[in-house]
Amino acid sequence: MDDSNIPPNQPAITLPPLPSTQPHHPTPRIHPSSLIHPSSLIHPSSLPLIHPTATVGAFCLIGPNVTISARTTLLSHVSIPSNTTLGTDCTIHPFSVLGGPSQALADKSQPPNTGKLTIGNSCTIREGVTCNVGFSAKGTVIGNGCLLMANSHVAHDCVLGDEVILVNGVLLAGHVTVGRGAIFAGMGGTVQFVRVGEYAYVGGATVVSRDVLPYSMVKGYRGRTVGVNAVGLKRRGWTGERIQWVERAVRAVSRGDQEELRW
Repeated sequence: MDDSNIPPNQPAITLPPLPSTQPHHPTPRIHPSSLIHPSSLIHPSSLPLIHPTATVGAFCLIGPNVTISARTTLLSHVSIPSNTTLGTDCTIHPFSVLGGPSQALADKSQPPNTGKLTIGNSCTIREGVTCNVGFSAKGTVIGNGCLLMANSHVAHDCVLGDEVILVNGVLLAGHVTVGRGAIFAGMGGTVQFVRVGEYAYVGGATVVSRDVLPYSMVKGYRGRTVGVNAVGLKRRGWTGERIQWVERAVRAVSRGDQEELRW
């Protein structure tokens, strides 16, 4: 093209940029002081593992293979070392460590910490809580709507149902199963492999060394069954008559009273 044909003072033509072939995803709110492993920012499928509506506060540490779902908030100073999935609408308070390695002395022939930690929706994790990944591929599971109060601990391969409450200082050993709606009062705990039934109540400073019946109340150093969780059941809308039937069943099983079974 002959430059002599261009009129003087003609403005330069700016071509629009070519469209990007990379997928565009909104970015979550991450405080600049927090450290995020690259594999937790973008999955190989080009989908973000930290949801755009999630919030990561100051001085958080997030390792590889961590998924943070919609509207979940890490307030500050939260550590998630690896292999952890957080559900939606969770709130994680400072100095919690989620997804850390299990503390079991494993068989050397088994690869340690190959499992994961899965936390459901609408959970609240208070200050200083520790939850370990599973020692096997099954992993550690915490259900929806759980409340883990300050300094409680959930060990490897535990399974917690929905709406479980662990009050301050509760310690669950490995491979423990806790049913829906169960409550542990402060400073309680368990040995390994026990099962706690749904809507059961474990009293303060009680060490559970054997299975706990559903709907029951256990108290004392070694967790003796003393009745049913009547207060908890009433709060959930149970009628007095229904609670009485459950009380008879619990008494029959825990004390071996055959007369109670003749309804």
